[in-house]
Amino acid sequence: MCKKYAVFIDGENIPAEYFDSIMSEIVKENDDVLIKRIYADWTTEHKSIHKWKERIINSPIRVFQQFRNGPNATDNSIIMDAIELAIQNMEINAFCIVSTDSDYYSLALRLRENGKYVLGIGMENSKEIWQNSCNEFIKIENIIKSKELLEGENKEEALEKLSIRKINVKNNKNVSLENIIEYGLSNSRINDDGWISFSDFGSTIKKKYPSFDPRTYSCNKLLHIIKRFQDDIEIKYDNCFPPNYFLREITE
Repeated sequence: MCKKYAVFIDGENIPAEYFDSIMSEIVKENDDVLIKRIYADWTTEHKSIHKWKERIINSPIRVFQQFRNGPNATDNSIIMDAIELAIQNMEINAFCIVSTDSDYYSLALRLRENGKYVLGIGMENSKEIWQNSCNEFIKIENIIKSKELLEGENKEEALEKLSIRKINVKNNKNVSLENIIEYGLSNSRINDDGWISFSDFGSTIKKKYPSFDPRTYSCNKLLHIIKRFQDDIEIKYDNCFPPNYFLREITE
């Protein structure tokens, strides 16, 4: 299903320099962005606000003014507008909240109760309650580092470098990669022939760990991660184009 997004950006929480990379990440699966909004107190003289003003002057995004009448004025404005939009605009089936602030976790849960897909985008230090309340959470550090590596290089060479380059981003701090993979193997649907589809495997992991991202582990795709476990996991693919991949645990 193609996602039709409403994007809400907390301009007081996210640096302007990441705007282009964030927007590219949202639509990389051929999803569509119908609504883009950014919120901040644009009357302040803070340097970060000036950078946003310079960045969005020629960008197709609606700018919303929110005076700092309280510590969470911008957060509250985004929350109210997002809920209102979810109720009034049935064409929107997905929401992207761009912020590191954990105050949005209740918004994510409320939107999901209404059947909306919620994508969170924020910095690596976002609290786990915010990350885990989303269907998917993407860390800006992963977006930037993979983008820098892929720019201006041969695609195959870039992907090879990405698979071995260490990316210093934490993920699911209390859970090892091995445990995440084991969870996926144990909880994914197994076909009659004993194989698990890669798509179902990835979906199972995402439901449990919304911030799981292969780029965190120096890999561009989940397939590259699984290849690290070649002594324990077998991989096969069919003759379709592009091919469908399957995996199963190797047992003695």
